[in-house]
Amino acid sequence: MRSFVLVLLLAGSHFFAHAEEIDTLPYTVEHFTDENGLPQNSVKSIAPDNAGFLWLATENGLVRFDGQKFRNFNGADLPLRSSRMAYIYPDAGRKMLFARTAEKEIVRIVNGKAVFWHKHLPVTHDYEYFVYNDTTGTYPVVGLPNTLKNQIAVDQYLIPTGARSYYVITYNSYAYIDNGVQKFSCDFAHNNAWNFFAVGTHLYYLKPDGQFLLLDKHGSIPVNVCGDILQSPAYGTDKNNMELYWNYVAQQLFVYLDGKLYSLREGEDHVLYTQLVLHNFDLHRQDIISIYHDEAHHRLFLGSFTKGMYVITQKQFKPMRSGQGSDEVYYSQVPSGTGGVITPQGFEFDEKGNTKTLPLLRNYFTGDKYSIQTDRQGNHWYKTGNRLLQYNHDFTRMLWERRLHDEITQIYIGDDDRLWIGTRASGLYFLNTDRPNPVPLLFTAAVPDISYFAYQQPDILWVGSGRGLFRIRLGNVKVDTIPGLSGYYIRSIYPAAKDEVWVTTYDKGFFLLKGGRLFQMPMDKMQYLATAHCIVPDDSGYFWITTNKGLFQVARKDLLAYASGESSFVFYLYYGKSRGFYTNEFNGGCQPCALKLANGKLSLPSLDGLVVFRPSSIKAEVPDKGLFIDNLQMDTRRIAGADTIVLPNNYQQLRLEVTTPYFGDPYNLQIFYTLEGEGEDIWLPVERDRSISFSRLHSGNYRLRIRKVSGFGRHNYVDRVLYIAVQTAWYEKMWFRVLVAGFLGLLVFVFMRIRLARSQYKNRMLEMHVSERTRRLEETLEFLQSSERQLHQQALMQQRLIAAITHDIKTPMKFLLLMTGAMKGNDKQHAALYETHYRMYHLIENLIQYMKMQFSANGSSSEMLHLDQLLEEKAGIFRPIAQMRNVEIILRPANGSEPAMVNRQLLGVVVHNLLDNAVKYTTSGTITLETERIGDMAVIRIIDTGIGMHPRLQERINSHMPGKYLIGDNHWPDEHRGLGLLIVIELLQLINGRLKIQPNEGGGTRVSVVLHLVS
Repeated sequence: MRSFVLVLLLAGSHFFAHAEEIDTLPYTVEHFTDENGLPQNSVKSIAPDNAGFLWLATENGLVRFDGQKFRNFNGADLPLRSSRMAYIYPDAGRKMLFARTAEKEIVRIVNGKAVFWHKHLPVTHDYEYFVYNDTTGTYPVVGLPNTLKNQIAVDQYLIPTGARSYYVITYNSYAYIDNGVQKFSCDFAHNNAWNFFAVGTHLYYLKPDGQFLLLDKHGSIPVNVCGDILQSPAYGTDKNNMELYWNYVAQQLFVYLDGKLYSLREGEDHVLYTQLVLHNFDLHRQDIISIYHDEAHHRLFLGSFTKGMYVITQKQFKPMRSGQGSDEVYYSQVPSGTGGVITPQGFEFDEKGNTKTLPLLRNYFTGDKYSIQTDRQGNHWYKTGNRLLQYNHDFTRMLWERRLHDEITQIYIGDDDRLWIGTRASGLYFLNTDRPNPVPLLFTAAVPDISYFAYQQPDILWVGSGRGLFRIRLGNVKVDTIPGLSGYYIRSIYPAAKDEVWVTTYDKGFFLLKGGRLFQMPMDKMQYLATAHCIVPDDSGYFWITTNKGLFQVARKDLLAYASGESSFVFYLYYGKSRGFYTNEFNGGCQPCALKLANGKLSLPSLDGLVVFRPSSIKAEVPDKGLFIDNLQMDTRRIAGADTIVLPNNYQQLRLEVTTPYFGDPYNLQIFYTLEGEGEDIWLPVERDRSISFSRLHSGNYRLRIRKVSGFGRHNYVDRVLYIAVQTAWYEKMWFRVLVAGFLGLLVFVFMRIRLARSQYKNRMLEMHVSERTRRLEETLEFLQSSERQLHQQALMQQRLIAAITHDIKTPMKFLLLMTGAMKGNDKQHAALYETHYRMYHLIENLIQYMKMQFSANGSSSEMLHLDQLLEEKAGIFRPIAQMRNVEIILRPANGSEPAMVNRQLLGVVVHNLLDNAVKYTTSGTITLETERIGDMAVIRIIDTGIGMHPRLQERINSHMPGKYLIGDNHWPDEHRGLGLLIVIELLQLINGRLKIQPNEGGGTRVSVVLHLVS
């Protein structure tokens, strides 16, 4: 086993004073006290159990430590009279683990929990009886040093070696007992019972002078000591000051000498082998009384009597620094020998980490650390800005230099020994490295901003850039863009096999290109892998992936299983700064991004030093222990843990904690849970405090599945299932449902009865209302019938009146008209008399027609009529009068006009009145009659050159709304309240027409009758 050497520099009572000292220490130190987890600062015993937990005996309870949290078991959890733990011990067969209190009470440790032990043993003389019971003079071993050695008197000291075998030591002898039979006994005088110890079945004694003795049936035999302790000068001069530390439960022995702690083992021929495990740690100053060594992970647990517990872990990684100033930032590198490296800064590190400077390379270094390569001839190629340089094998001479017209981003030498040159904007160049004065030639301009190269047999060059990934077939210079990675910044490329290419990107994680398909690999929980810099394989099938937040180890076969769908998760093992790095931030964007050296080591560049390590020497600390459900609480009340818990229906919250023994980086713990029975199963991560809580669940049965990923490999996880039964509430039981159903049925019945009675009442009220309404309607009908009869009588009287007017007025008026017409001649008085009679006659005629229309049952019927004929007829009536007023009536018929369906009688009254007004208000002028058909409208225009119409009257007529009668309209102008226009407007409403008045351009009025014709 490799030595676990820890160098601890103490300054006064403190471990270290500066951050740089902390970084350079080969271990990490964690100090736990009552301020950060412990219930009390006296850790008197440290013992591991079979589940992987560590148990600590303190003055305030038995404490379980899972690597992250402490759980205390004391009088608040167990029926103990005292919480002061004296020690932890196993049974004689080492199958069970116990702790004893100051009040002689026993607590058993089982399945990760502490339980009160009620067992009482019969009186015997073996180890178990003595360790359970206080007996006078006989003291069983519980470990060394014994804090009670000054308080007890030991007549017999009992050290067991098996389930029924033990040594009994007195002040002057020792004896070996097996199954109650004494096998041998020898005289041996001594003055310190606490210097006896056993390794396996052999009894040893440490003499005051530092000599070890083997005690067997033949007596005492001096034994040789070998190993690391022989390198200590104090062993030759002060070995009489050696002290024993014995963790009896863990069967671990330690020797402390001159500030150094050594483990002690028995070898062949009873030789005791020592191994240095701690250096320059003052156990006395820290008051250390208990020690446990986790040998697999190089971790020490030191229990102090007054200062809590120290956890000291060896750092697995040892970065290298040049020590040549402040520039410890590294990127590209080339191998030197079997285990050394050379960096562009001009530093050469050998296999042991020693550094020397390469003056020529350092003089030409300008800060460009991103690319350096070595060809087959052993010459080195380096780029800086737009310059390309070639050095000989030991960097003592520059062989060649060339400037390009563009910035060189990366250089790379593939298996064909050609040097590939990537530029910022010009594309890809190459040159042959075996020529004395090579000339860079343009290979393709299709790939700018090149960031990484990788050669794959037989003739494929993979090129990464700031714009994606490209595959170049060297035979025909065919450039293929890989879909899915366009626009991504490629950090590195690793062709693992013919059809397996791994690609890392900046901000997008890493990918697998296999079988023509691109697979994105899953992220870690904090997505540190989003900035994956480089993938480096080792010889054991693992990938080491550098990021800005630390280093990840992952099994290649797990990634392939994820890509093929055979696994749903991938386990990443995380290594952070506490494992030995000077910084968590590794570097990428360089060529090469990492080195695999000839001696099997890997060299990874970081922001502070080169991390060089042998992967096979790194012990992967995976969380492979069991999963435990702890601290069940219902509504803040703790309940007993079991595989099945029953909850009342009215509980408010269920809370539980999940624990697993893991002393590595807590980032590697991946614990999820799902509650089956609530629909779709969704896996959720457990909170950082490892608690899971549920608010009220409906009654029923549930299964809480908790899963912990245990390490590498497909389906490598541990499941823990907790069955939860939520009791049925009283209102969910069948009797209550039947009762509710019956009650609802009764409510429905009562409701229907009430509704029926209300409906019947409403029907009666409705019948009464209907009867009352019928009576009123009958009275109204009778009144209307009486009114109809009266109106009919009035209509008959009006018809007789019209007939009387026609006979008694119209006929004499017509006679007078004919008489004055015959007398008019050239006499103006006769002419005026004729005109007056003429107007009176036609006024009476129009009134009679209007009255007939008002009292007619359905008015006059419509007929097909040529409007020009109607106008000619009316013009013929008014021409004599017009001639007397020196007015010419002109008729302009429409060409090809068709007859229109109109009410001849009413339209004739309208035209008569309008033409009469035109003749009346025109002197020595013209009156023009026009007709026009516009779609389904007919327009009759009467245009005169008379005195015109008052603007207020024009506005009133033009703004008249159809359907509104003007008779009785108070807004009609007082000076124009004659019946002629009123009759015209109302008659036009009856025949679906309207009147439009406009001033005539040459004076007078332009009257348009617009008729909407009926088909």
